[in-house]
Amino acid sequence: MPPKSAFTRLDAFTKTVEDARVRTTSGGIVTIVSLLVILWLTLGEWADYRRVIVRPELVVDKGRGERMEISLNITFPRMPCELLTLDIMDVSGELQMGVAHGINKVRLSPEKEGSKEIETKALDL
Repeated sequence: MPPKSAFTRLDAFTKTVEDARVRTTSGGIVTIVSLLVILWLTLGEWADYRRVIVRPELVVDKGRGERMEISLNITFPRMPCELLTLDIMDVSGELQMGVAHGINKVRLSPEKEGSKEIETKALDL
């Protein structure tokens, strides 16, 4: 009988028949590899579960054909007003670019100065 190694004690997959219940080095290695794979897969799934995915979109259901009033109050602290636009898709699926009806762009002072209103610009088509 060959000498027993340290992996022999870790063999969790021993045979169930009493005569064949022999702990082997290869069984111990399979046990360690299996545990590492299970741990790696579990940690990967946990990390994926905890990941936050932000999808910046707003879908408005206008199934009845009525006009819907939408009020938004969004602050972009580090974005120049010149770079901000609003694009809307109507009921027919037609994309309306550059909509600016009833939109006010309010320029704010930096946060360290209290984010006070500097300038308000009403945009009309």
